[in-house]
Amino acid sequence: MMNRQTFRHNTKKMTIACGIVAASVLFGASAFAFSDLKGDPAEAKINALHEAGVINGVTSQLFAPKSKMTYGQAVQLIVSGLALEQNPAAGGPSKAGDYFAKVDDKSWYASSFLIAVQNGLPLDKATNPNAAVSRANFAQLLDAALKSKGDFPVTEMYFNISDGGKLSAEANGSLQTLLNMRIISLESGSKFRPNDVVTRSEAAAWVHDARAYVQRMLGTVESGDDSPSTSQGADIKVEKVADGVNKVSVTVSNLPNPGYGLTISKIEFGEGKKAVIYYEITKPGPGMYPQVISKATAVAYLPEGYTASAQPMPGSYTPPEPDAPQF
Repeated sequence: MMNRQTFRHNTKKMTIACGIVAASVLFGASAFAFSDLKGDPAEAKINALHEAGVINGVTSQLFAPKSKMTYGQAVQLIVSGLALEQNPAAGGPSKAGDYFAKVDDKSWYASSFLIAVQNGLPLDKATNPNAAVSRANFAQLLDAALKSKGDFPVTEMYFNISDGGKLSAEANGSLQTLLNMRIISLESGSKFRPNDVVTRSEAAAWVHDARAYVQRMLGTVESGDDSPSTSQGADIKVEKVADGVNKVSVTVSNLPNPGYGLTISKIEFGEGKKAVIYYEITKPGPGMYPQVISKATAVAYLPEGYTASAQPMPGSYTPPEPDAPQF
């Protein structure tokens, strides 16, 4: 049964009953930190990274979500987002400028470039920090950063990328890994647009989900779930529905079939206007279900200004991995 909780909004003096159907995410939606994010699909993830000190806007008020991501920004974002550290034991340069021809050691991104090369990110010595990064190249950098964090188990489903015919074997391998981790996804017609410039919004969303994946795998988030199964990725979407009220939609993907559902167990309100949504994945009822990878969504209502995050209810059921096709 869904838990219902009541809270009072400070200024509107209103009472709202919270209900839902749900899934998992490790970084919650935030209040609107930037004025140009409304309606952006990665709004909640960008605000969560901003609150965590991982990413900044182009100004204090603007994030410029549709602007191109430069190599300087990309390397800084990946290094900060995945908490990569200097690794002098790996050998290589002691200063970024000793390796990269176009990186000034006094620049704001120099230390990130040094950390990146020490952790095996595939950056050419001639990389221009001001040049735009393609979606495929950003994916390769992100995949290498994930590999530096650990040898994580990944399903072996093969994804057909309809516009990936000219990808190198290395780039295709990175995309397959990230697709299986549910960190990136294909668009209509199985397209990825590998050669298009990655936007600041897209890059932030991928790093957010990669960061969440690493934290789940390493157990660094207090999720209350000790299950080894971690492929059920989740997203949170926040939209204002009334004065002082936000609707929080939580979606879980990679469920084995359409029979699985989501329910919200409870919502906890903490200091700093943080709300934690606890959810459970429910088992399918009697009957036959097509073996189609599915997703489920739940909705909760929170006072405007609260930062939402979602966690599995301690001891809750974890579904099996979807069967991967054999090739």
